[in-house]
Amino acid sequence: SKNKNIVNDKILLMPCWDHINSRLMQARLIQEGIDARLIPDTIESIQRSLQHNTGQCIPLNIIAQNAMEYVRQNNLDPAKCVLWMFDSSISCNVRMYPYYLRKLMQQQGGGMENLAVYIGELTFTDFSYSTAIDIYFAHMFGGLLRKMGCRLRPYENIPGSTDKAIEESTEILFNMFKTGSDKEEALEKVISLLEKIDITPGSKPKVALFGDLYVRDNDIMNQQLIKTIEQNGGEVVTTPYNEYLKLIASPYIRKWITEGLYSNAALGKIMITVVNMIEKKYSKYFSRILKEEIETHDISAETLLDKYNIKPEHTGESMDNILKICTIAERYPDLALFVQTNPAFCCPSLVTEAMSQRIEADTGIPIITIEYDGTGGNKNDVLIPYLRFPRMARTEKSQNHNEANAG
Repeated sequence: SKNKNIVNDKILLMPCWDHINSRLMQARLIQEGIDARLIPDTIESIQRSLQHNTGQCIPLNIIAQNAMEYVRQNNLDPAKCVLWMFDSSISCNVRMYPYYLRKLMQQQGGGMENLAVYIGELTFTDFSYSTAIDIYFAHMFGGLLRKMGCRLRPYENIPGSTDKAIEESTEILFNMFKTGSDKEEALEKVISLLEKIDITPGSKPKVALFGDLYVRDNDIMNQQLIKTIEQNGGEVVTTPYNEYLKLIASPYIRKWITEGLYSNAALGKIMITVVNMIEKKYSKYFSRILKEEIETHDISAETLLDKYNIKPEHTGESMDNILKICTIAERYPDLALFVQTNPAFCCPSLVTEAMSQRIEADTGIPIITIEYDGTGGNKNDVLIPYLRFPRMARTEKSQNHNEANAG
């Protein structure tokens, strides 16, 4: 159902693909008066979800499994619960998710057929415009908190001090979104906490993560990928969702206008204009740690996509990936490695993987694809040789490639 009223007297079950951002989104919905609960992943529930997978992208099965297990473990009445899933024409075949989730619940039976699925907007504009703007800031603050953690953790002098500060900061931001209290006051507390972390500045090989929304920032699903990279001498570069959103906004707005979806295009333009204005107010706090301004992307999407024979009609995750990769490569000249994180049966990731040789030739940065199939094992071990024995300097490699092309 798309009717917001159905969540008013029900428990809203929220998938938890990122333990920072998801908590902040939950807090904002609680402020709205909604009984929002996160349904977290466990290694075991991911494995159990595979029993009803028949070739779909596995996050779909994981979300269904987690919802059913949460209801059972907490002795909830399925008829009084609603599972949140977003409706999107942006990436992959996400529009099929809510309907397939319902089918899985009906097949399960035992009362689970009464568990409804709420089809929400990814922007949360279906709740209210103030909720939508706060959800954007939940992604911005959560994403930048993760980014600051990755910037500080490899250089901390007291092991665990960064993680402790990130945990405390998440609680501060959770309470701020839950109560609607002053954002700047909460950010001042967070940044002050992080500034107290004792570090020895240095420079380690930078590794940028991109890939599937459900896997990239999900420490359970991606088997503690960030920790693996850091333990083997790397520094992780993450990109908050709000930056991704701004990066892909203009190609989508153009596509919607071409397709006659004028209300989508107008809403997209309004949201981007409003948040660009408001987020400047908060960027000064984050730049105290990151020493950089919040990125505004002036990269020409059309020129870039044309280079890879991608037309404006070709929207989806593969197009998003090209934009992310090229923007990140331009922004971090010292980047040593790209890691693409994918769930099993993810079609767009296969397309990006097929383009990886061409991308590496253009950027001089190797791309490693890791596929998480839910069965366990040490998937991240494939990265270790790249971190222990880095390739030749990127500038030298790109130069050789350019000279070869010129010749």
